Amino acid sequence: MRKVTGVKVKELLMWVRLVEMYIDDPNSGKVTFSSAAGLSKTFPISAFELEEKDQKEQK
Repeated sequence: MRKVTGVKVKELLMWVRLVEMYIDDPNSGKVTFSSAAGLSKTFPISAFELEEKDQKEQK
């Protein structure tokens, strides 16, 4: 996704607007978020996966 609007993150005690989120290599299992200021951070895709309905019902 390029030119993302309305999304901010707190980085170094400052709120920074995100402009991109992308997955370079789907096999890596990582998503990268970038700001207009040149800051970027990579997270595992598993951190953004939703739980299955069956798992919620069992809890």
